[in-house]
Amino acid sequence: MGNVEQESSFDPNEYETGGDGFGLFQWSYDRRRQLEAYGTDLQHQLNFFWSELTGKDSSSTGGEYTWKDSTPTYLSYDDFMSGKGSVDQLTETFCVSWERAGTPMMQNRIKAANKYYSQFSGTKPDSANSQSENITIEATNYQVIANSQKYGDVLFGRRYRVTVSDAQGNGIDVSQLRCTFNIVKTIQMQPNTGEIVIYNLNAKTENAIMMSGARVTVEAGYEGSQFGLIFDGDILQTIREKEDSTTYKLTILALDSDRALNFEIANYSIVKGQTARSILDHIVSASENPVFLGSISDKLEGQTLTRGKVLFGKASDYIRQIAKTYGLQCYMDDGKLNLIHMDDLPEGEAFELNPESGLIGTPQQTDFGISGQCLLNPQIKLNTLIHMDNSLVRAKQINVNGNNTVPGATSTNSDIKQTNSLVRNAIIAEAKRLCDDPNVRYSEDENLRGKTVDGITYYDCSIFVKHCYETAGLDLLDITTNQWQQVKAKGLYNIDIQAAMAGDLVFWFDGDVCYHVAIYGGNNDVYAARSKNKSADEQVSYGPIYGEYKIGRPESLIRADGGELPSASGQSTTDNSAQGTFRGLDKDGIYRTISLNFVGDTRGNDWFINFTSIDQLGGTIPIVSN
Repeated sequence: MGNVEQESSFDPNEYETGGDGFGLFQWSYDRRRQLEAYGTDLQHQLNFFWSELTGKDSSSTGGEYTWKDSTPTYLSYDDFMSGKGSVDQLTETFCVSWERAGTPMMQNRIKAANKYYSQFSGTKPDSANSQSENITIEATNYQVIANSQKYGDVLFGRRYRVTVSDAQGNGIDVSQLRCTFNIVKTIQMQPNTGEIVIYNLNAKTENAIMMSGARVTVEAGYEGSQFGLIFDGDILQTIREKEDSTTYKLTILALDSDRALNFEIANYSIVKGQTARSILDHIVSASENPVFLGSISDKLEGQTLTRGKVLFGKASDYIRQIAKTYGLQCYMDDGKLNLIHMDDLPEGEAFELNPESGLIGTPQQTDFGISGQCLLNPQIKLNTLIHMDNSLVRAKQINVNGNNTVPGATSTNSDIKQTNSLVRNAIIAEAKRLCDDPNVRYSEDENLRGKTVDGITYYDCSIFVKHCYETAGLDLLDITTNQWQQVKAKGLYNIDIQAAMAGDLVFWFDGDVCYHVAIYGGNNDVYAARSKNKSADEQVSYGPIYGEYKIGRPESLIRADGGELPSASGQSTTDNSAQGTFRGLDKDGIYRTISLNFVGDTRGNDWFINFTSIDQLGGTIPIVSN
């Protein structure tokens, strides 16, 4: 499978660029002619391949036995067919002895082969370079047994396993020692974090982890079905220290999917006619750092590219762009990429959370849902639906000294929050439409900016944001410097990105002079008319925020939000003194988890999850941070 991925990415209709290759294995010359004489659909290609590999049914397929032993450098035919070798050796042998392909991309083939071996076997493959016995990590059971919360013995008897392995898959199980962990996961496109502390390791094992440790996994829960993987991450740093006169500890800082998010580079072209789902599949399959697909929304199917597209840059940036285009939330969890729509029903059943099933203490109502604590349970994941009796939840306390989530209603306007959402949504919708339109380009020419000529509409950065604001019914000056002065004179500026909202303005400066402006899209992305020096489809586009910038909010947008600029006394400049309010608890008691904090001590009392959720009303998800 690793060789097939390198040859054709599993596309039976793949043609070699600049060569004669065709099909799954890129048959060429006489071998291709023989295949075409037999048939070229997927089943015919598989039959033909088997005849070439084994010599069977050659009379009906036309495929001749083509294996050529290259011993002792590579495995013999008998050893290959019986699987006598590591995944690396089997992959190399197949490439050289059957495909007889070149070897410059051999490491790509081996990486892909190991990825598929892990995916379908549930274990880490043996490496040709292994120096010690590997640990086989058992598959975990993520099924929730119906009504399990009614039986106390289900949540009795802690069970855990902490494993540290090197780049070759050689592992060390440290579960017999005292271990603590603090793992934070959020429903955002950022690496989840894990801090694992191991106590009183012997010097040899400690040195091995510090010098060679590459990956750490934590499995935890209780005896029975409620046990499973809660963290799988790349080791970022190890810190050795002495806690007291007799206790040494090794702290491991790890990030889930750090390499895939921050170091994976996309460098290839996509032909026209591809759906967003097929583009996503290609990004994942071409990944140097193994990434698997988790929950993927069906909304990525349907719409296709009207022309080819060249991808060059961070793969995670393109994944964010796909998510932004289709209104999806993207996040990583235990090495799996998830793109979900908040209207989609999550996979699996809702988890009934109450004192009998592990709820600890009293949950607290928050701005967007509820937060609380429960016994550690790996079946509670990001984007899990939990059901809770609302009578168990403590109501959110009104803040009498400051603003609450939703401005209070007045006798003339009882739907300020809806107006806020509609205005900002209108700004973002227009910005997104322009960025997705292939007939929108960049120009600073006064005869072109803001105008349509020969079917092409041109914008520079300032006229782009002005147009999007005017579409939403808001006034904004033209020219970047004027827009910055307008925000400074009557508005809010220097807004921290954690407090920024989709629709705010982002400004860049050269010294004291503002030279560029964009629309903040949320999740650290911006919509902008960027530059005429970029390719046509990137001149007006969206992407990650960059460099040094300032975020501002014009007065017109503040008023559309239903707010007022603060006066010197810190009070509203209007006479409206109605008490702020916030939305109530979900009427059905159903909440979606958006942040999880796993805390455990294998020799102590801590063994729980702190969770944050959003109710089923939806809306803008609050920023959750690790």
